[in-house]
Amino acid sequence: MNSAANSGEFPPEVQRAIDLLLKDGCPDGSGYRRQLLLETIKLISEHPLRADIKMMARAMAEIRQGLAMFAPYADQRKVTLFGSARTAADDPRYIQGKAVAAALVKAGFMIITGGGGGMMQAANEGAGEEHSFGININLPMEQAPNPVVADSARHFYCQYFFTRKLFFLKESSAVILTPGGFGTLDEGFETLTLLQTGRNPPMPVIMLEAPGDDFWGPFLHSWIRRLTEDGLIGAEDHRLLLHTDSVDAAVENIRSFYSNYHSFRYVGRWVLLRMLRPLSEASLARLNAEFSDVLASGSIEQVYGWPESDDEDTEALPRLRLQLDRHRMSVLPQSIRRMNALATR
Repeated sequence: MNSAANSGEFPPEVQRAIDLLLKDGCPDGSGYRRQLLLETIKLISEHPLRADIKMMARAMAEIRQGLAMFAPYADQRKVTLFGSARTAADDPRYIQGKAVAAALVKAGFMIITGGGGGMMQAANEGAGEEHSFGININLPMEQAPNPVVADSARHFYCQYFFTRKLFFLKESSAVILTPGGFGTLDEGFETLTLLQTGRNPPMPVIMLEAPGDDFWGPFLHSWIRRLTEDGLIGAEDHRLLLHTDSVDAAVENIRSFYSNYHSFRYVGRWVLLRMLRPLSEASLARLNAEFSDVLASGSIEQVYGWPESDDEDTEALPRLRLQLDRHRMSVLPQSIRRMNALATR
């Protein structure tokens, strides 16, 4: 494998140190291990500003810590709940957030929050410490961890919002947006942007509020409608969201999304949807008939053992392979739900 370390870019003693560090590495990830190490060495050798090197060191430490914390729970689906840190415990919103978290745990999910008070504490209380994660943030107005996650091994602090938000979405199978301020809106918009552009695997996004609250109604009926009418978002983009005041509807929307759909990945120009159970020929034909307009070319194919480089724990799963029009990413969750329904036939 060609690399900077083998091209004479570094002095021989540095190259020997690189090879020594990597010689016992996992073969499947050796190329990326080498790249990570080389980029770090390059960064240091380029003598960046002290503030920049400090930022990179802290960011890498936070990423390493987060990866280690979540690693034992890689096979457990999780839901991230965003919401205000200022909501009082007797507020109907707080009660609703606590209830939805409890219902999700009962349905087999774990809960991720920002680890603070308000709606974050409500969700962690509903889930209980054993099923909760808290990813806190160091702020000038110190945000203390809530009592549920304060002493938990599933809680850690981030210095930067970008590393914190990385784990919120990387580890989640769904997102619930409850009423909140600028931070909640930021997290919600980032989630929608990543889904709309295909930079995050498809997943449910729920706008949840207490009965009679209608916190999200004006956003959906004014802003989303205006954005659509002005051509600033696609006509299907609003379908990335479910707006509800029902705990049962929110949980069922998330649970049903994974009734047959397993996971997603890109392979070159292909989109790959892994499934738990294959589709019949008739169901596959039906899916093609209903979603042919969102394909860039070809048809939706059912394949096995492709690609050969697939992850070891998913290589036996059946999957759908398609060349999706990348401007139609918002339709992908609909096609997944339809595929789930067809799999039961």
